Amino acid sequence: MKKSVLSLSLVLLCPALPSFATSSICDAAPGNIVTNCGFEAGTYTSTIGGNTNTSVPVGWTPSAGYDLEPGFNNVGGHANSGTYGQQIGNDDGQPVPTLSQTLTDVTGASYAGTLFVSYGASGTSDTNVFFDVTIDGADVVSLGNTAPGTFTEYTFSFTGTGSDVLSFGGNTSPSEWYVDDIDVSESAGPPAPPVGATPEPSSLILLATASGPLFYMRQRLARRSS
Repeated sequence: MKKSVLSLSLVLLCPALPSFATSSICDAAPGNIVTNCGFEAGTYTSTIGGNTNTSVPVGWTPSAGYDLEPGFNNVGGHANSGTYGQQIGNDDGQPVPTLSQTLTDVTGASYAGTLFVSYGASGTSDTNVFFDVTIDGADVVSLGNTAPGTFTEYTFSFTGTGSDVLSFGGNTSPSEWYVDDIDVSESAGPPAPPVGATPEPSSLILLATASGPLFYMRQRLARRSS
């Protein structure tokens, strides 16, 4: 069973993550702007609406739904890489647990994102299952009960506004979603034209149009002087 007073008590008694956490693959991703992308940087305690969760990943902000069920929503040992990953997902009908953080990016720049997700109850018939990744509230990744039970990479993209909110979360019974290795990096745009580039065809036409009258004027002046 998903709900368990015993499991809840054990989570509340767990100390902060030990110091022997290893690096995740996302830590080495060049240009990654996500803080604590692999959930290896430790945890802190949050209390919302009278509910306390002692396992909130550093750098991330929980919702009321996350604090509601510490036994479901916590940093644990099911990871895609490194030592730890993020477990998240309340029962059907409960408030949706989410984690979010504000990304500082470049206005107008293109960003590519990836993350690894595993569905802990893969193969069940529960159709109320969902998991979403959002940027400023707009879905960029949406998963359901057909998601695989192994860590699978998902991708998304968006245009930066200077400050964008990344969020993920969802509900499921009887198990949770597992998330790890979130990478958001600026993607390469169209290359700048090299110095001294050959003019575009439209530029050549404009040049020909402008130089035509000069050619005929020179011919007329040559005739007059002869």
